[in-house]
Formats: sequence, C-alpha cells, structure tokens
Amino acid sequence: MAFDGWLLKINGEIFPNNLIALESYKCTPDQIMDLDPYRDGDGVLHRNALPHTATSIEFTTPPMHLPDVERLNQYIQHGARVQCEIEYWNTNTSSYASGTFYISDVPYEIINVDEVKKTILYKGIKITITEY
Repeated sequence: MAFDGWLLKINGEIFPNNLIALESYKCTPDQIMDLDPYRDGDGVLHRNALPHTATSIEFTTPPMHLPDVERLNQYIQHGARVQCEIEYWNTNTSSYASGTFYISDVPYEIINVDEVKKTILYKGIKITITEY
C-alpha cells in the first residue's frame, strides 16, 4: 500500500499528524532481537537471532494547551498503554505494517497555568510506542 498521508493508526483510528512535532518522529522498524547472545573466549560474538522483529516509535508533541492534551489522551487511553494495535508507515518496506504494541507511561510537564483563561500550557509530550 502506498503512503496515504498518515503515520500512525492506534486501534484503527488515524492519529492526527498535527499532534506530532514531525521533526521529532522516529520509527525504528523491524528491530532484530537476539536470545542469549554471548562472546566466546576469543571475543567472537555468537547470536541467536529470533524470527520475530519488533518496531519502536517515538515522537514528541508540539507544546499544547489543555484541550489538545485532552484530545491526545483520547488516542492513548489507559488500555492502549497496556496493549493496542498499531498500524504505522514502515520506511524499510515503503508500506504500512501493523502489530501489537504498548504505549509507555506519558510524562506531562507544565509551562504555564493561565488562571484568567483557565487553561494549562504543556511542554511537548514524549510518546514512546513499543511492539511486543
């Protein structure tokens, strides 16, 4: 499938590109995993590469006010932090791929509280998504 303008879908919902500081977006697809690699007495590495590969995705949002953070949280609800289905653009294959992922706990840092407008301005929020 050709690129269709979106980078991520979380549980079938397109994640808005405007919630991603695009210059921060980092996808490391198809990472090779080893089972008990070791170096022998001569320093030679012995690997047991597993057939399953895993993808990791990291990005930061732009600074956001409270309503945008609330919109972000609709995509990364508690259940998605435990397990979710992610579709993503895989640059290795120039196609979309999918898998089962979890979303790491999300840290929120405040820049400003506006008592008059009754809103909060947050720093860019780091989102880390890891495949099982």
